[in-house]
Amino acid sequence: MNKKIIAIALFTTLSFTFTACSSDDNNPVQIEQVTLEQLPTTTQQFIANTFPNASVVGANKVTKPNYYGSYYKITLNNRVEIDFDQDGNWTEIETEDRSAIPTDFLVQEVPLIYAYTTEHYKANYIIEIDRERKGYEVKLNNELELIFNKDQVFVGIDSDTADDDELISYVDLPPSVQSLLNEHFSSSEFVLIKKEVDAKETEYKVYTTDGFQLEFNQAGDWMAIESKQGKEIPTALFPATITTYIQQHYSAFKHTGIEKKRTGYEVELKKGKQEIELLFDQEGNLLGIDDD
Repeated sequence: MNKKIIAIALFTTLSFTFTACSSDDNNPVQIEQVTLEQLPTTTQQFIANTFPNASVVGANKVTKPNYYGSYYKITLNNRVEIDFDQDGNWTEIETEDRSAIPTDFLVQEVPLIYAYTTEHYKANYIIEIDRERKGYEVKLNNELELIFNKDQVFVGIDSDTADDDELISYVDLPPSVQSLLNEHFSSSEFVLIKKEVDAKETEYKVYTTDGFQLEFNQAGDWMAIESKQGKEIPTALFPATITTYIQQHYSAFKHTGIEKKRTGYEVELKKGKQEIELLFDQEGNLLGIDDD
């Protein structure tokens, strides 16, 4: 890769410190803004080699590392954020806008992980990687979290299951859930299905490779549906009065979320970067609008 000098014009030569939140009041974490030249040499070389066309727009140093041993955090002008340990080795990388982590980084740093995800999750891409001594945690844009060992060999899916949660197969879902999925999500691949049991109720959660997350109650009725990749939720699942209202007033927006509330429905719409939440009563009458 071509090397270039990272622009540092956006940095001030004057560093300052401030106190961040910490559970240890006697020894709070101090965060210091630093210049590019104050970063470890390893970090400077890594940025120049891996992101030759990007510039650093912010850099901080903390006095106490987090779980992954991160001491430094830098932000690039391509909206990539990278954490580094005390020696300047990267520990975490993610994108601010949930876009894909640059391929150059993946090919250079985690080639086997990149190869695995491109083969098994063709419709998805990586938005975050955390590295620790035992291996890697990788998050895809459909919110699925994959675990790899230190040799970048796939270990499994991080299901984030509690003690009373159970991973189940598609055939173990209630018939009404299977029927809904067959009718409205037949083109989706179901990569994770959970049965969550507590003292009051049983719930089912279904995750797909194309970014849908669906929640069902014990009776098999849907309770919440969300699209993490901007795809539209089938309008047939919306009450007719709500669908009519949206078509009349927000026809240019995509339906990306709906949740049943005790008093009605909460609907999320998106158009580009604009997000709107509409609140309806149980009959589908508009109660309010939250326009971001």
